Amino acid sequence: MPSEPLSYTLILTHSPVQYESNLTAQSFVKALIASGGIIDRVFFYQDAVYVGLKSQIPGQGLEASYKGWLDLQALQKFPLQLCIANSLRRGILDEAEAARYSQNPNLIDGFELSGLGEIAEACQSSDRIIRL
Repeated sequence: MPSEPLSYTLILTHSPVQYESNLTAQSFVKALIASGGIIDRVFFYQDAVYVGLKSQIPGQGLEASYKGWLDLQALQKFPLQLCIANSLRRGILDEAEAARYSQNPNLIDGFELSGLGEIAEACQSSDRIIRL
């Protein structure tokens, strides 16, 4: 009898400016999906929240790391969650937070702001929590 696939939550802490760390994480997720793994969510914490900022401009010849995450999300429809506290401190706002602070929203579509409660929930629902 085949075993059920494992579910994974990934927690990223490195800025998307550290391009290789995002590529490594994306390659890891791609391999998990290819092997039948289920991605519960990817949670961006600390400077990793910059991945959801609309105004980011990658270095010459590089693709913005958010595009790779959106491509992976299209494969399995998992949430791409940015820590709301870290995002607000760095000026990353969704529609609701932008209205609250009388600012313009600048969160890339496909990403969402969420609290640390999501990580607590992931610890209960995911088979593996991986910090990259």
